[in-house]
Amino acid sequence: MITKKNIEVAFLWHMHQPFYKDDLTGKYRMPWVRLHGVKDYYPMAALLEDFENVKVTFNMVPVLMEQLNDYVKNGATDVLLDLTLKDASSLAHKDKVQLLTHFFKINFKRFIEPNERYKELFAKKGNRSLTPSVVKRYDTEDLRDLQVLYNLAWFHSISIDEDTNLRDLVDKNRGYSEEDKEYVIFKQKEILSEILPLYKRLQDEGRIEISTTPYYHPILPLLCDTSIAGISSPEMELPRKRFCHPEDAKWHLEEAIKYYTEQFGRPPRGMWPSEGSVSDEALELMMSLGIEWAATDEDILFNSLSMYDKNYRGITCFDRRILYQPYKLKKDNKSINMIFRDKNLSDIISFNYNAWDQRDAAADLMDHFRKISEGLRRHTDRQLVTVIMDGENAWEYFEDNGRTFFETLYASLDKGDIVDSTTISGFLDKEPPKESISRIFPASWINHNFEVWIGQDQDNESWDYLSKVRKDLVKFTKELQKKGDNTQPVIQKAWREFHIAEGSDWNWWYTGKVRSGLENPFDELYRKHLMNIYKIFKQPIPEFLKKSIA
Repeated sequence: MITKKNIEVAFLWHMHQPFYKDDLTGKYRMPWVRLHGVKDYYPMAALLEDFENVKVTFNMVPVLMEQLNDYVKNGATDVLLDLTLKDASSLAHKDKVQLLTHFFKINFKRFIEPNERYKELFAKKGNRSLTPSVVKRYDTEDLRDLQVLYNLAWFHSISIDEDTNLRDLVDKNRGYSEEDKEYVIFKQKEILSEILPLYKRLQDEGRIEISTTPYYHPILPLLCDTSIAGISSPEMELPRKRFCHPEDAKWHLEEAIKYYTEQFGRPPRGMWPSEGSVSDEALELMMSLGIEWAATDEDILFNSLSMYDKNYRGITCFDRRILYQPYKLKKDNKSINMIFRDKNLSDIISFNYNAWDQRDAAADLMDHFRKISEGLRRHTDRQLVTVIMDGENAWEYFEDNGRTFFETLYASLDKGDIVDSTTISGFLDKEPPKESISRIFPASWINHNFEVWIGQDQDNESWDYLSKVRKDLVKFTKELQKKGDNTQPVIQKAWREFHIAEGSDWNWWYTGKVRSGLENPFDELYRKHLMNIYKIFKQPIPEFLKKSIA
């Protein structure tokens, strides 16, 4: 029997989308900032409103915040929003094909199958190719209903409960008008406008902590030096050209801190580095800029101890109780607190609980916390259990976007009978690290290596593209600077495109993750950002950028 609470639980929900906009056309090529904003970013914070004692950390990536602000303040639009707003009676054949291609791309089990009309529209298409005869099966009312139902499906039930007009549209289910469609989009934009103010208010009330990530979500250790990947993967074939630009890594950190401070009125204390990727060099940069803590995966702790700590050297199987505490990493006269996530708990939420009854899933998670607490009963100091995972991608697999799971879980935490919840900084303020590590094992949260982003042919080719383009960019910059005044805006615009291309998401989709270049919009957008550099400087675009890496 546990007689006292000896652990605190820190949830970190990571909120991120890559940069989907082509700056030269002003158009967003993909709609995920808008749609996940409505379905996830707003309700994930709103869910906390009824639970005063629950503390959570949200990790907001600057590139996501920038895009949210673009929709709210600049009236940004995206290709599927434009397609939605077209009058269904005037859709051209190519518009209908796009509509029927993209507006069924949502979780079938959770959003299409339970909706009689949506399922009916899906059945007309089935798995058939979109031949002219298939497209003709859809009349104007079908197409308009599809426009509305797809966008309605992205609303969280919290928003529907708060708005009787939305509820009426959900209940209507068919026979929508153009005015109905306009209201749906109006409501989406309204919710987008509420996201960042809601997070700031909850932060100012002490309910949440907000951490951040390098600006465009790059794999920071690889920007510092791609050869670092060989430590975790000694047999890896590295790119032909070594990419080694810690100054770029520092730019992403400095700009992240600056933008974050503008949004939330204070600098960030902590970071979830992109994909939990760390190295000594990357962490030293964070230390130099005043970041107090960084979080990553448990396997990086175990490998760091096994490789660099004489007390653990060579050990491959660790007593998991060493995971549940912060560690201090010291470099010269600076230090940073390191937090390591419980991979098992994070993954069971991400990949397993969606198939459970949601109340049972929440109870099971609380039971895990209870067992961890029992295993740590001899510790006199409070210990920290950290769960870190995506804040958006898992929930569409849960019934009702996981609302019952969250409400059951947060209600249990709110009572505080078993464990208390905490923000990461809140815990560190009370329980600073008592253990230190001398070096960090360089890796990401995925398989404690960097193999998702480097080492395979397509990934290596994209790194070589970066090297080639950066060399040209430096050359163009110097040439333009010689011409005197009023050149800085052009230079900044070009470097912005390059820093966007340093984001991790482009390589995520290479090497077998999609079937062909034609089906890889990430490859197209990645190369477009690089091509835009040449357009900005009015230089010919190199032939290699015109060919799909995928």
